[in-house]
Amino acid sequence: MISTPRSIYLCLFLYFALMLGIAPINILSFDTYYYWDWSRHLALSYYDGSPMIAYFIKCATLLFGDNLFALNFVGIIVTVICCGVIYKTARFFLPYEASWIAALSWLFSPLVTMDILKQTTYDTPLTLFWALTLYYTVKWIQTNQIKELYFIGISAGLMMLSKYTGIVLILSLLIFLMFSTYRSIFKTKHFYFATILAIIIFSPVILWNYQNHWQSFIYQLTTHRLNHAVTPFYNAIQTFFTSFLPALNIMLLPPFLVRSKNLDKKNALIVRLCRIICFTFLCFYLYTASKAEIRTFWLTPYLISSTILFGYCYIILPYRKLAISLIVTYSVVSLCILIDNTSKFHLINSKKLVFYHLMQQFNSTYPQLPHTILTSGWFQARMMFFLKNKPTIYTLGCGTAQNQYGLWSTAIHKEIADKTLKEALYIDRYDRKSCLKKYFDHCEKIPTQKYPFRHKEYALNVYRCQNL
Repeated sequence: MISTPRSIYLCLFLYFALMLGIAPINILSFDTYYYWDWSRHLALSYYDGSPMIAYFIKCATLLFGDNLFALNFVGIIVTVICCGVIYKTARFFLPYEASWIAALSWLFSPLVTMDILKQTTYDTPLTLFWALTLYYTVKWIQTNQIKELYFIGISAGLMMLSKYTGIVLILSLLIFLMFSTYRSIFKTKHFYFATILAIIIFSPVILWNYQNHWQSFIYQLTTHRLNHAVTPFYNAIQTFFTSFLPALNIMLLPPFLVRSKNLDKKNALIVRLCRIICFTFLCFYLYTASKAEIRTFWLTPYLISSTILFGYCYIILPYRKLAISLIVTYSVVSLCILIDNTSKFHLINSKKLVFYHLMQQFNSTYPQLPHTILTSGWFQARMMFFLKNKPTIYTLGCGTAQNQYGLWSTAIHKEIADKTLKEALYIDRYDRKSCLKKYFDHCEKIPTQKYPFRHKEYALNVYRCQNL
């Protein structure tokens, strides 16, 4: 048996208070800082994908400033909301105890911790609107109220405005409708009005892609494609054992274990819906793994429907103590992950911290920086978040991918070519002096401090460049 509601609320309060407490020193993954730069250049969409994460980060930075707390706050508040949404979704057909099992198994899942709390990427809003889309779908099944269709449309539109892979949930919902008594919804005008509403919400992405030669769609379809030397079937099997099993572990099982024979009609439909979402998700990503490289974090949305089914397993299978033990284990692992991700209490010194410390050293040595900084590509540009005065970052390329920075840097490339940009500061992890010679008449290397890490010494390569 789990604790009383008061004890659960106290534990949740302490957990989220801890997350807020460590937020100023929680060093998020470097991709986070790329999306932070998106928030400084708000647009209809971006080279890499949908824009919602930029809007989320912009709201946080307007409240708290351009700092780690603001970036962490986005993930924390989304986690709080999702936990509540999953609980409320489960309560439509499960008792309160099983609903808390569903919510807590999601909240403390190490995959959720690593994807939502250890970084702030476009997986963050995707997870939120995926959970809301499922919630309103379940509510529609239970109430049959027309207004819920429009809430589904709004949530689905915002989900697609967060990340294109929201299409997997939309596909799952269509499969559910086609193979259930709710297929008659296709004959109603409200279904199509809700669909149009979702498309209107997603339309900024379509418009941006139309204006930019469909760059974002092309990028997503091609960037992770497998090398021709890799066997598709072998890669799919390998991905299952190296990514799916470690990341999802026990949560792979619920859709295979549950049945809906002893439930009333509507509750049985909710279980069937969650199973269809799980199976569609697994099939989609296993197929994708035969075509492209899969990142573990892409699997996070699966946990929303799987943990709800896990809550159902809690009441139909004789393994309640095992379920409680799993949640306790998850929570301990997640706490270790969070503490290890901080700049002060980390257990393992990761390479990410090397570049954080290098930037801190550079800030103390050169406190006055120009408002414009150059680097090579988007990968290097991410770590410039830690520069003290938060300068505007532009990229030169230098043989590396620029992604969105390539669009932002067009004007400054022209200034360099016309030699109207007389002086610039260039910062990089690697020494690219030969590349800089193509852009500037003279570049002088500025001395920087070194930072030891695993028997090697790392340093920033900083150049002051001039056009005469």
